[in-house]
Amino acid sequence: MSRRGLLGASLGGAGAALLGLSGCGAANGSVSAGTDHLGLWYWNGALSDKLLATAARGVPGVPGLKVKGSPIAGEYESKLLTSLAARAYVPDLACVNSSVSVFFPDEHEFLDLKDLGAGALEDQYLDWKWKSGTSPSGRLVGFPLDAGPTALYYRRDLFEKAGLPTEPGDVAEATSTWEKYLAVGRTLKAKAPGNPYLVSQIAYVFRMALYQSPKQFVDADNRFIGDQEHVKHAWDLAVEAYRQRLSARVLDSTPDYNAAMSRGRVATMINAVWAINGLKEVAPKTSGDWRLTAMPSGPANYGGSYVTITRYCRDPEGAFAFLKWMLGPANQLKSYQEMALFPTTPAVYTKPAMQKPDRFFGGQIPVDVFGPAAEKAPVIFFSPYEDTANTPVFQELTNVETLGKNPDKAWRDAMNACETALSHLGVS
Repeated sequence: MSRRGLLGASLGGAGAALLGLSGCGAANGSVSAGTDHLGLWYWNGALSDKLLATAARGVPGVPGLKVKGSPIAGEYESKLLTSLAARAYVPDLACVNSSVSVFFPDEHEFLDLKDLGAGALEDQYLDWKWKSGTSPSGRLVGFPLDAGPTALYYRRDLFEKAGLPTEPGDVAEATSTWEKYLAVGRTLKAKAPGNPYLVSQIAYVFRMALYQSPKQFVDADNRFIGDQEHVKHAWDLAVEAYRQRLSARVLDSTPDYNAAMSRGRVATMINAVWAINGLKEVAPKTSGDWRLTAMPSGPANYGGSYVTITRYCRDPEGAFAFLKWMLGPANQLKSYQEMALFPTTPAVYTKPAMQKPDRFFGGQIPVDVFGPAAEKAPVIFFSPYEDTANTPVFQELTNVETLGKNPDKAWRDAMNACETALSHLGVS
């Protein structure tokens, strides 16, 4: 499973498997017991291979400290939850994805990083990212790794042929609201060669519009709020894109998607910074045709990871020293250069290594768009039950788009499925 594939995994109430665990000696459960290093779990692509190789030999500036990373294949989060539940072979440190809130019900299985001095570093990191790794009780469970700021990707050549603005600032103005964005889609479909679609699938409209809201499906009081206006607004925008036939109705990572992107059948994407590499892979011949600008109605964040220290860690101070080194500004910059992991340390956005023009985007500098988006993304409260709630919603959107299901019935069915699933998990 790829680093980004984890984002779509539905974990439901998996964290409940840990509820009721009693305390036990921290050293007894550590995967690194009896070794000369601390153990770190991650999935391929989550961390810099070069930095991990250095840490395995010895963390710079921390005499005697070694950290050995172990890439975990398959259902990463499920395996981590299982290890914690068994209280055996638990990693000293573990990466967790944007679904860090899955672990909040069992936050005491992880150390509060503020107890180790993390508070002194807070101002170096994106405010929303820091807060997103903090549990409702105020414990810092996840230390910021990378971020996934979003933007509007658009085909400059198709915009020009449709008589639309082409420069990033002008396109941002022309698509400053979701309604304007859909209007641009109508123009593209009517006037651009080949009648291109605005989006590959309507689910992206829903996801990005929802991620612009600080509220999602379940609030901090464990109440279902997915039937409120912020979710219905995102749903209605997605449905409107469907009704206006602005979607190519192709799923990511499929031959149809690859063909649509490479042949100019889709004129825009609303996606995170990490989508750059995928676009370059599936549509290399479109290099120079794409541009980047601000997303309609404001920035959002989609994806990004954290690193935790489990309560079984043999050397908490050493583990935190590793975090400060591995995830500090200098090494976040190196990770961006090596792995395209977008930094959560804004001070590096102006560094020469991040200010390089990209020929794929006509010489545009991507960080000039993604940097401001990262700094202005909203602080979102994600409950541990977001995947449980949004799975039926995305399924019903797919039913609308691919099966022609009545959107009003699909909405009612989605809400009923959400409430039923969440009620079994104690959400009111």
